Amino acid sequence: MAEWDDLPDDENEDGYEEAYETHRSGLYDMIVAYADEHELGDGFLADIVADLGLSLRMVAYAAETEKPSIGGLRLDLDRFVRELGDSVREAKKQAPDFIAEAKAAREEEGAEGEEGDDEADTEAVDDTRQ
Repeated sequence: MAEWDDLPDDENEDGYEEAYETHRSGLYDMIVAYADEHELGDGFLADIVADLGLSLRMVAYAAETEKPSIGGLRLDLDRFVRELGDSVREAKKQAPDFIAEAKAAREEEGAEGEEGDDEADTEAVDDTRQ
């Protein structure tokens, strides 16, 4: 049985990144639509998605490892923590750009809100979420 993080033999890194972005974008859109429908706050939604990510990582280990074990799961969860830490460190590096974009989107939202353009407001807010 293949390990959960093994790439198929015919997948190169570019193909993986393209597939990753395609699926990430699709899932993101579905999650945001669900959150909007149920009026969930972004922070609450982040907590739910983080919990789901952890649960899915554990399921992936158990389902895709030939001989899953408690110790193996613990090691995989340690690896997951390191991967998440790497992602958070990278996000911190991108913080100035993110905040600049978020401020610009909020200003645009305010200007367009005065004009009554609700659709563009939603797009501006969605842009900052990603």
